Amino acid sequence: MAGPVRAPLRALFAGAVTAAVAGVALTGTAHAVGAPVPAQVSSPSPSASGVQVPAILVQVGPSSGTVAAGSSTTATVSTAIINNGSYTSIAMTVSGAPAGVTASVSPSSVSGGSSAVLSVSTVSTAVPGTYPLTVRGVLTGTSATSSATYTLTVTGGATAPACSAASWVGTQVYTGGNTVSWKGHQWSAKWWTLGEEPGTTGQWGVWQDLGPC
Repeated sequence: MAGPVRAPLRALFAGAVTAAVAGVALTGTAHAVGAPVPAQVSSPSPSASGVQVPAILVQVGPSSGTVAAGSSTTATVSTAIINNGSYTSIAMTVSGAPAGVTASVSPSSVSGGSSAVLSVSTVSTAVPGTYPLTVRGVLTGTSATSSATYTLTVTGGATAPACSAASWVGTQVYTGGNTVSWKGHQWSAKWWTLGEEPGTTGQWGVWQDLGPC
């Protein structure tokens, strides 16, 4: 074919290719040269539910009682375990009994939902007054605790003698056999001591409780 005829054909073919490419560009999604194609975004998987912390509940009923010195009384201790998991045993204790009063919880260990008995006994020389006793439960194997207060009122009995010993002085040195009065009780030093407050050293400490005064 003669040269003058081929030139118009080449131009026509080039135009068709350009139009086809343009058509594709118009129907596709344009991206900048060299830009990565975005990956598919997936929603995050739900997080695992939190582990529930074990808890217990201790209650005393009735919550108070009155007893004459030399007599005794009881109350019921009820328990419950919440979110226990594999823990089922609650250890029971009671504290706060004054001189002349003995308090205990039986049994000392119960399963959740079971009850125990708070027993309180007094001697005839117990000093009349109102005393809060704290009943405490601990879920064995955990740090879960719960406490309830039983208010004990002691009537009758002996009247506390007047404190004959001088009051304890924190800056004074005491040696074995020295006696002091402090917070309504009389105390005897077992050995040399300085600055140890009576009533804070425990039964094995330096001060021996000689009773109320």
